[in-house]
Amino acid sequence: RDFCLSRGLGDVYKRQDIGTDIDDSWAVALSLKRPELDIKLILTATFNTINRAKIVAKFLTIVGRTDVPIGVGLWQNNFVGPLDDWSSSFNLSTYKGKLFDDGIGEAIRIIESSPDPVTIMEIAPVSNIKEFLKRRPDLASKVNIKAMSGSIKICYGGRIGACPEYNVATDLDASQQFYATAWHSPMMIAPIDVGYLAILNGAGYQSLLRSNDLILRTLLECYDFWHAHGGGSGIDPTKTSTTLWDPVAAYLTWSNDSFVELQTLKIVVTNRAITDAGSVGQPVLTSLSWGSTGLQNWQNEVEATLLQ
Repeated sequence: RDFCLSRGLGDVYKRQDIGTDIDDSWAVALSLKRPELDIKLILTATFNTINRAKIVAKFLTIVGRTDVPIGVGLWQNNFVGPLDDWSSSFNLSTYKGKLFDDGIGEAIRIIESSPDPVTIMEIAPVSNIKEFLKRRPDLASKVNIKAMSGSIKICYGGRIGACPEYNVATDLDASQQFYATAWHSPMMIAPIDVGYLAILNGAGYQSLLRSNDLILRTLLECYDFWHAHGGGSGIDPTKTSTTLWDPVAAYLTWSNDSFVELQTLKIVVTNRAITDAGSVGQPVLTSLSWGSTGLQNWQNEVEATLLQ
């Protein structure tokens, strides 16, 4: 779990690219609400990882969770996205929790020192994973992966057929290594096939808007700011969430197959950034569809978790 440590689930840390889309913020809020998770590290990923760390640090400071360590991932360029200005005035040096400039080094320390396998919640492009494998390929055998990644039979918008998924396509070489690695157990993914349906609306969503819970209010503040600064064109935050890609993968961390139907597929990443299921590649536990009531149950569980 690329972001946390969980009681009874083994060590966990979370890798995420908060600030571009808003679903990362939902995944953070949900994880903070899970009593079985004892978060060990949030590692920022992709492009301006310093400013992404500022978003995480401000969020955790507001909600009183500076017990959560933050790691800065590989810096690539200045891009963040619509949530960047939300934390622009936050001084990282004032964060009261632990902050690691070399977040990948701290992730390595967590994995190396853990007596049990560590689970990475991977909800971003995997450039940090590539660097981790470059430094310590021997530690892959101590890592379990739960990821928002790939497209098998369905593309964005529910279109039929596989297509390059953002987390895979953003760093193709890293993604090819990611899928080719033999982890402690088969990687588990929530691809577009299930993620494109993961939206909250209706009466349950309205109950979230009425809540005074601090974590939820901070999440919705981020959502409103993100939307007002160019995120989610055509979406009305007073009526619906965006597509919550990352929270589907987050639930794989603590719920496994209770909402989705999993199949074991052998997957390789092609040079066109397609997650191709065939006769070669590492086995991957793949969420290809929701169960008969899985999507509704998942939506109800997300809402109940945020309201607790």
